[in-house]
Amino acid sequence: GTAVVRIANGHPMMSRITGMGCTATAMIGAFLAVNPNPFAASVHAMILLGLAGELAAQGVEGPGSFRVAILDELYNIKPQDILSGWKAEIVGG
Repeated sequence: GTAVVRIANGHPMMSRITGMGCTATAMIGAFLAVNPNPFAASVHAMILLGLAGELAAQGVEGPGSFRVAILDELYNIKPQDILSGWKAEIVGG
């Protein structure tokens, strides 16, 4: 089957950081370790990474501090941050 989910979480600065794609791949792998459904694991990982990017962008001045801030956000993010901040919708499938 085919399913499509649009994830609106993230920040434009994420596309300017080297290694963000590698981070996304690593997160998907980690999520697959605890959720055998590849689609759900991928969606959940990308929501978390996007949300961490949004939170990291608050108060940083450029890509150098953003790179560190996103790692800090991934470490410090709370379940309530995810529940109140995720932006995704099923758009096809």
